[in-house]
Amino acid sequence: MKLSRIYTVLIVAYMLQLSFTDGFMVVDQMPMRSTCTHSRLSMSSYLDNLSSANPLSSSSWQEAASPATTSSTSTDFEYVPILSLSQADMIADNVIACCQRNGFNPVTVNVLDASGFPLVQKRMDGCSPVGIPDFSKAKAFSCIVNKYPSRAFRDRYTADDSSAKFCQMTTMVDISQGQMAPFPGGILVMLGDYMIGAVGVSGAAGDEDEYCAIRGVLESNLGLSTVPEKHSCSTVQDVRL
Repeated sequence: MKLSRIYTVLIVAYMLQLSFTDGFMVVDQMPMRSTCTHSRLSMSSYLDNLSSANPLSSSSWQEAASPATTSSTSTDFEYVPILSLSQADMIADNVIACCQRNGFNPVTVNVLDASGFPLVQKRMDGCSPVGIPDFSKAKAFSCIVNKYPSRAFRDRYTADDSSAKFCQMTTMVDISQGQMAPFPGGILVMLGDYMIGAVGVSGAAGDEDEYCAIRGVLESNLGLSTVPEKHSCSTVQDVRL
């Protein structure tokens, strides 16, 4: 019985003749990659590569980063100037100074950035805290939304007797939940071709509000321009203009 088992084992071993030849394992004459031999060869190649090149060398990093570098440099990003808090504060101060020297009624000034976010709001002594600050902000916000002055917002929809245009204007104000105002006093602040913000002034007459807003930007000497460029005020007291 024991001899029979031993004989059977020998026959199986004979049938499973294993020989290693040139990196292949032969099982019943069927070629198959030897996992152990292949692993040793792969490890050997890996170690050879490590010894032949410094993985931290600049050339290695450049080669590895070249696809990402090519991808990032192929995308052109647009330069967008941003109105800073200090610049907005300077503009607001000059608006108030202009109002005082011309003897206009006290005003509230709002300076918004290009996204319509308020950077500075200043209310002069004697200016009503009710309504006027909201009007001032709404004038500036109208400029941001429409990309033209609040005066133009009024004129565009009231230049003729078209009731449809007038309804459109009032509907725009309503949809904005009262954040837009179609009357003078809001101007665009420009740096070259870029709109970087808006100034809204309220409290004096509409033309006076607009005049103070324009002068507040120009007298800040920041290299900025305004839309509109010229005022329509007939009550200006500035001797220099």
